[in-house]
Amino acid sequence: MKVLQVATVATTINAFLLPFAREFRDLGWQVDAAAEGIEQFPDVQNAHDKYYEIGFCRNPFKVRALIQSLIEIRNLLKRERYDVVHVHTPIASFLTRIASIGVGNTKLFYTAHGFHYVKGNPFWKNAIYYLAEKCAGLLTDHLFVINEEDYRFATEKHIASKVSKIDGIGVDMGYFTFSVEDRKILRDELGIQDGEVMLLHVAELIPRKHHSVMFEALAKMKKTEALGNVKYVVVGSGPLLTELEQLSRQLKLNGHILFLGYRTDVKRLLSASDVLVLSSKQEGLPRCVMEAMSVGKPVIASNIRGNSDLLQSGAGILVELNDVEGWQVAIQELVNSESLRETMGKVGQDLICTRFEESKVIDQVKGVYMNEAIR
Repeated sequence: MKVLQVATVATTINAFLLPFAREFRDLGWQVDAAAEGIEQFPDVQNAHDKYYEIGFCRNPFKVRALIQSLIEIRNLLKRERYDVVHVHTPIASFLTRIASIGVGNTKLFYTAHGFHYVKGNPFWKNAIYYLAEKCAGLLTDHLFVINEEDYRFATEKHIASKVSKIDGIGVDMGYFTFSVEDRKILRDELGIQDGEVMLLHVAELIPRKHHSVMFEALAKMKKTEALGNVKYVVVGSGPLLTELEQLSRQLKLNGHILFLGYRTDVKRLLSASDVLVLSSKQEGLPRCVMEAMSVGKPVIASNIRGNSDLLQSGAGILVELNDVEGWQVAIQELVNSESLRETMGKVGQDLICTRFEESKVIDQVKGVYMNEAIR
């Protein structure tokens, strides 16, 4: 079998799709990759038989650039005649499916890592997203979704002829192991003392990740003198860094917040943490939450799709998006109870082992390939 994995940028392939490529190549399949920026990722190059730089335009108003992207990917599809083209991320997925029209017997598979059609969006925005998904869905042989809300949407609206719900992109349980010594070393590096509770927040510093509600909740805790042993560690980069640093000073939270910027050692940071927090307005099935659960960390997260799929099991606490008091109560509940943190952490770890372990998810996708694409 000849397979092409497509994403808008190589970062997506590097972060999520390498285990799939390696598994499929072990079966004797040819697995290629197409995205922008692959030259910067040796691991992506090494995990695939061939790789192609495709300059996917991400600006819908740059018509000439969009047409050029369509031409590039269409020429690749016509030349290589893949058995399966599996697309990821909205721009690449839409353009590739349009480009595939009239190109042989290629099977088009699409993984939606969280539809942009979400509750709370303006009507016009959801209408555009719905129309785009509906049109491209006509060209999709199999749609994979990763949370219950998206599955209901896709099946009720008949977005594609075949829809499967898979358990995210999986977590490698072997990779996320750590020792007590590792934890102590990193906490010392961060200046976190014994007895302090470390809240870890891994997310881009962008409006959609909604960090401000955490700052407001911590400020309320400070007013009631409940913040004494809490350290809030923010991991990620983005355009809101300066604004959030100013908010931290304004709320007099400086001594309780650490901005670490972009980090590649999330595994080590998880080992050092006590609780993961995620206050996003929109997610698919968040990788950072699954990774935290895999190492036995409880999670406090916004009650939105994806988060609710993972935490309704009792692996953490779900809080309504803008409920500052709810965030405060949830934080205090876990800060004040080590036994509750351990109980929730164990529930989450068991769930990941049972359903979300990487090999199980790969088998789910592989089964569809073998049933629908092998000729």
